[in-house]
Parts: sequence; C-alpha cells; structure tokens
Amino acid sequence: MTRLMTEKELEAFEATRDIEAEILQGIDDMLANNAAKRTVITETDVALARRKAQLTQEQFAKLLGVSRRTLESWEQGVRRPSGAATSLIRLFIVDPTFVKESLA
Repeated sequence: MTRLMTEKELEAFEATRDIEAEILQGIDDMLANNAAKRTVITETDVALARRKAQLTQEQFAKLLGVSRRTLESWEQGVRRPSGAATSLIRLFIVDPTFVKESLA
C-alpha cells in the first residue's frame, strides 16, 4: 500500500514540479501523436488540487460531480479518476481560483 505524504513532503514535491511545462509537453505529445507515456493522476495530485483550492472533501467532490467516498478513494490511491475528472484536477492544480469561479 502506498504511504501518504506528510504536508511537508507534499510541499517539497509540489515545489519541484512545473505543472505548466508538464501540460504543454502532454499537448505537444498528443499533437505529435506520440502520447506513449501516460500520466496517471496519483492520490497526491488529487490531494494537492483540493488543498490548493482550499476546499473540504465534501466541497471538492461536489465540484467534481462525485461522492465524497469516491474522492477519498482517489486521494488514497484505491481508485483513479476518469479522464474528464483528471483534466479538471490538473486545472485545479494550475489555477484553482479560475476553476472555482468558472464552476460557481
């Protein structure tokens, strides 16, 4: 079973990522029809998105259109979000304010 990161570990992990570059690289790969490498949203990404959005599990689940239990299972790595949910989670990581305002 995967160990959940501490808040400090999560912040250190987040500081090393360039989400914008990762998204642009993914778009370039898709356009080049070279999307061999698949990026899987981990429970860390789901938790990171929710933390950046400053939402409770209940609030975040409602915005994503899923139950709180489903969100919990994503955060714990038991289940993986659908493609649409994955895209929305990535947007929350990049600009949570924009997404929250757009969905309100």
